[in-house]
Amino acid sequence: MATRTPTSIRVAIAGLGNCAAALIEGISCYSQDGSNDEGLLFPRLCGYSPADVEVVVAFDISDLKVGKIVEDAIYQPPNNFVRIPGARVRNTASVLRGPTLDGNPEHLKRFVNESVEQPVDVVVALQDHHADILVNLLPTGSIEASEFYARAALQAGCAFINCIPTVLAQRKEIQEQFGERRLPVFGDDIKSQIGTTIVHRSLLHMLEARGARLVKSSQVNIGGNTDFANFVYRAETKLVSKRKSLRRYVGDGAQSHVGHHYDPTKGPLKNAFIEIEAVVFGGSPVKISLKLESDDKPNSAGSVLDLIRVARGALDRGVAGFVPEVCAFYFKSPPEELDDLQALQLVREKWAV
Repeated sequence: MATRTPTSIRVAIAGLGNCAAALIEGISCYSQDGSNDEGLLFPRLCGYSPADVEVVVAFDISDLKVGKIVEDAIYQPPNNFVRIPGARVRNTASVLRGPTLDGNPEHLKRFVNESVEQPVDVVVALQDHHADILVNLLPTGSIEASEFYARAALQAGCAFINCIPTVLAQRKEIQEQFGERRLPVFGDDIKSQIGTTIVHRSLLHMLEARGARLVKSSQVNIGGNTDFANFVYRAETKLVSKRKSLRRYVGDGAQSHVGHHYDPTKGPLKNAFIEIEAVVFGGSPVKISLKLESDDKPNSAGSVLDLIRVARGALDRGVAGFVPEVCAFYFKSPPEELDDLQALQLVREKWAV
């Protein structure tokens, strides 16, 4: 196996679903043309560009993915992400059989047949592939499996990025354990670049800044991919995360709702509906209705690509545990909450160099 070099970021991925596939296509797209920075908040972070990122190993349980190379596995069903035009993925890294644990419940088994291969030793695989960072992209609700991969990263000496709502980076003992090993841990629950949460928060922040009083706030997300099929049964951690992200703006007197609905006719796209009622001067009512349509997979991949580069920068600088401004800006349920714009400014000052 190749060894680490100062200009490469060696990434392992747990869960080679739609989010991972969009990330890998994005890395390929930006690596093909070094002058293309459209859609990137940070063309360079900690001295690294997207071309410095390499996925060196992936873990999955699907019989259609395990045993294949990454460039073939990311296009296997049920993956149905919106493709990036012109992206030509060239990645021959192996997709290894990871442990299932709670990562493939009964309601997802109709989408994913499990490989008959025995799970590999994940710690050994991470070490053999000289991985710097392990990115968790398992299905929402994978509590045991997420904890397993976090422990594997810790033992293998990898930074850990928890992109799903399972509570990990928020836990003091996890922060302390990664801190003791001088490893960064980022989480929990990735914010998309322009997703429902950041749009909803922006509207509520605007009301707060303009002196309005919130009366009602509603957010309903409808999608047709396996994420939303999973949410029908295992949405609780996602809902808790979203509610936490909006909590600052929803006072005791305001009504608030967050929900999900699975509609297979939507395919890879998500439709989000935000309804807000507020009052302004003299009790005058204001109503806001908004519809957002996007594919969450490439939408979230931009945030993950930033986090990978910051995680490597943290390793380079010896910064361990959770990083407040990074987690606050990129995650819905960070260990420490900060205002979005304040967190962004700190990311720019500390990491965009």
